[in-house]
Amino acid sequence: MFGIKSRIRKCKDIINFKLKNKGVVVGKNIILRNPQYISCGKNVVIGDESKLLCWDSYGEEQYSNLPEIQIGDNFHATRNFTIQCAQKVVIGRDVLVASNVFIIDYNHGLNPLTKSYLENPLIRGRVLVDDGVWIGNNVIVLPNVHIGKKSIIGAGSVVTKDIPEYCIAVGNPAKVIKKFDIKEKKWKLVL
Repeated sequence: MFGIKSRIRKCKDIINFKLKNKGVVVGKNIILRNPQYISCGKNVVIGDESKLLCWDSYGEEQYSNLPEIQIGDNFHATRNFTIQCAQKVVIGRDVLVASNVFIIDYNHGLNPLTKSYLENPLIRGRVLVDDGVWIGNNVIVLPNVHIGKKSIIGAGSVVTKDIPEYCIAVGNPAKVIKKFDIKEKKWKLVL
């Protein structure tokens, strides 16, 4: 019986999400948690197997400031895109996200004296992705990161700190390797 109720709730969540966010296209097997905290602009595509998960509590702690995911106009995520949000994730306009991208705005506490790290309160932060960003396959974006306008995050990168605008960043942790020179209209290596 639980399986049927769960599937009905999931279908209702997706229908309500699409009604609230008119024009959003969602792929197969999308999972939403607390979709009332998610807002999307126009012409948004969220691919198959994606998960948008908002946590308004953790354990016994109920958050006074509620989580928020904002996705701007002309956003496109191909497949298996995951956002885990306990505070705030803001994605600008014209952002392109490749497959298997994971964005999270929180971390478990670091107190090793608890029985399990699950017993630590969440350390909540934020993630900001500016307009025109392109995030490659298999990228992980960790809490308290700001990715600047028109930057590119290379496939397989782990973003642990801010990336300036008009940059290409790659690696684990992601480091800027090129910056776009607007006057010369070309990418230049960063030494």
